[in-house]
Amino acid sequence: MPPHWLTTSEIEKQIAGYALRFDACQDDEIEWRYQPPPFVIAFSAFLETFQRVPTQAEFKNYYLEKNGAALHAEFERKWRAASTRQRKKRALIARLDRAYPSFVRDVYLLALLRENGIAATYDPACDVAGGVDMSVTANARQIQVHVFLDSPRARQGRAKKDRRHHFTGEHFDLVVRRAECKIVGAFWLPTLTHVERIKARMEMR
Repeated sequence: MPPHWLTTSEIEKQIAGYALRFDACQDDEIEWRYQPPPFVIAFSAFLETFQRVPTQAEFKNYYLEKNGAALHAEFERKWRAASTRQRKKRALIARLDRAYPSFVRDVYLLALLRENGIAATYDPACDVAGGVDMSVTANARQIQVHVFLDSPRARQGRAKKDRRHHFTGEHFDLVVRRAECKIVGAFWLPTLTHVERIKARMEMR
């Protein structure tokens, strides 16, 4: 993620008309404690299969198609009441919808880094196991990058990841502020400001 041929220009063309819709429904258990099948695995699989960025609705449908049976079985096991299961499912879908823009942002940043001469890679296993959004490499030195918006909710999520994972190697938090972003349709995307920030980190010793 992304396919090597997928450029920032192509991503922008694809997502310019994509709509974003969010449900305000939240459930603390679903939001912070329940670990469903990883969202990003489905996003990466869609990219590789269809060679394009999914819409929010396509991503949601693809995830549920791939994981619906496992989710149904888990929900049946954890929550006896049908009304509770329905409420938890709605909260999970709302969480899935909120996660989607961050995946688009990450795939765009990967393409942007590559276009500016930075060897950037993505490994779904590292993301799931260690919360690593991407890795950049220069002169045999690898830095694992965590990308998140400058918002209270994003910082809360990052703090929870810190407690959940045991980090090894060199890590860098890239905080994305909206004032520094490029707006394409409904999306806030990274810019050369963020590329330069990563370059500066790579030059530090």
